[in-house]
Amino acid sequence: MKRKIIFAVGCVFVVACIALFVYLFGIFQTPNSGQHTGYVTAIEKTGFIFQTWTAYIKTDPQSSQEDTYCVIDSNLISDLQTYEKDRTPVTLYYSAPMILWKWQCPHPASVINSTSAAN
Repeated sequence: MKRKIIFAVGCVFVVACIALFVYLFGIFQTPNSGQHTGYVTAIEKTGFIFQTWTAYIKTDPQSSQEDTYCVIDSNLISDLQTYEKDRTPVTLYYSAPMILWKWQCPHPASVINSTSAAN
């Protein structure tokens, strides 16, 4: 009988720890995916504990609206920096997972999966 109680308490403790971890480090959002063609205006690395990359995109260079996307794949950063430097139009392919971890992105946002130069 004691074993069953200890096992049940242990299971509740593990589930509580997992729930606390997801609550503290997970960002829940509505899944989506798509593409955005525009100009990379900045690539920014931020954070103290979790250092993350954010890309800023404008559909038109004269526009005041700027969209933000998280960059998880480090291979894309140099491509995005080149597009920014050359002011080349780029098409971003992005998606938003249901759970985004704070070490990937500090705020709810879509994640850039791949890029290609726009024609």
